[in-house]
Amino acid sequence: MSETNTSERPVSSAKPAATEPRWRVVFCFLLTLAAIQLVAGPKMRLSQWNIEADSNAALAEGTAWLKGRLDIPPFRNGELDWSYAPAEGFAKEPDSRLHDTAASPDGEKSYNVFPPLMAFLTVALAPLHGLLEHPQGMWLPQAYVLLVFWPLPIVGFVVFYRRTRDSAWAGLLTLAWIAGTAVLPNLHEARTGLLGQIHHVVSQVGLLIFAADMLGRQRIWPSIIGIAIATYTRQITFLYGLPLLWVAWQHGRRQVIMAVVGLAVVASPLLTLNYLKFGNPLEFGYRYIYVGRETGYMGARCLRYGTFNPRFIWGVDDGHGNFYYQHLALPRVEPSLMEIKISDDNQNGQSIWITNPLLLLVFLGARCWWRDKKSRILMLGTLPVLIGVLCYHSPGYMEHGYSRFALDYLPIWLVVLAPQTRGRWRTWFTLACTAWSLLYFQAIVPDGPVRLSMSHLSTLAVERGV
Repeated sequence: MSETNTSERPVSSAKPAATEPRWRVVFCFLLTLAAIQLVAGPKMRLSQWNIEADSNAALAEGTAWLKGRLDIPPFRNGELDWSYAPAEGFAKEPDSRLHDTAASPDGEKSYNVFPPLMAFLTVALAPLHGLLEHPQGMWLPQAYVLLVFWPLPIVGFVVFYRRTRDSAWAGLLTLAWIAGTAVLPNLHEARTGLLGQIHHVVSQVGLLIFAADMLGRQRIWPSIIGIAIATYTRQITFLYGLPLLWVAWQHGRRQVIMAVVGLAVVASPLLTLNYLKFGNPLEFGYRYIYVGRETGYMGARCLRYGTFNPRFIWGVDDGHGNFYYQHLALPRVEPSLMEIKISDDNQNGQSIWITNPLLLLVFLGARCWWRDKKSRILMLGTLPVLIGVLCYHSPGYMEHGYSRFALDYLPIWLVVLAPQTRGRWRTWFTLACTAWSLLYFQAIVPDGPVRLSMSHLSTLAVERGV
């Protein structure tokens, strides 16, 4: 009788099952890697990954640091002019700045405004690149794949295994997360060095580390490491410091001090860079991206309503808001006998409940995760981030058929829900939802070979107003 009851209830994270043989865990992990390569390999094209400063503001910033400067040089003839040839007010002209870099208030310099993790890594890799006589401003493709892609399956499998205590099921959830969510199209774009997509991919690792600690032993310092990785790729995820402080407060004075000091260490470099670039530690510079582009779609919204505004939740100027695009928008499909093609008319996203129906367990399994104190705190802790994303002036853009900003909380939801994905009806529900999401993202993500130069890709992005 007890065995029957256990199979009908969600797996409890508080009482893990007996430890599996190590060989079975290793075998399932290797099988997971094979499955990821089989399902997502043609979309990711790991052998084609490359990245260089001429199309990536963070690498350009790191290269500038190596040259003793903070500002990024002018962009001329499809590449950065590292001679920094003087040109009065060049930064006021968007064509003279690297894509999505900001003009200084006086228009004399351009800066990277995105989080600096890739810049830090560029500096850290400089000795290796110098030893191998690799061109400055470019990463070794092997280092790029190693640092951006490989942490995903490793950390994902470990975290989901800790939550489910079933290596086969952990492999399934890892595959579903990498190949059946917005992670896949971002991996597809990351292979060409697009900074925003790289940041979404890398942030996932930090969020999983954070979630694993919050749902596990709550030692605080792993959570700080996770928040650091996430914040240095997606600044809004610093808001996860709120549930971290709440948990630390419940554990005592020592943990509170550790959390406060850790968060201060994470924030200090960002605030310092803001001050050095824009004269204000709280000015991240995103509004200066639109200098010279004020009449464009995003520029006009930002100029009129600001970078963050609650009005963006429901919509401005008679347009749909971020809530619609992220939670309600239906796919716009162009008829085709050969493929399912998502229309380019909608670049602002699509409902995560359609692309990832497994997330419906947030509601269907609400009683289960709400009863668990750790899960409840963590799920409530995603609300400030979710609301912050909805208030942002950009809905995400360049996301045909998916919502990439949802990746700021989606992996945490999956980790919380992992123990609830098994049980009588839940097992079949999980398998059906996973199959749908895998097929969906297979259909919308192209898998053609790409060998365009970085400069050409940047030129295409500017021409399209991206």
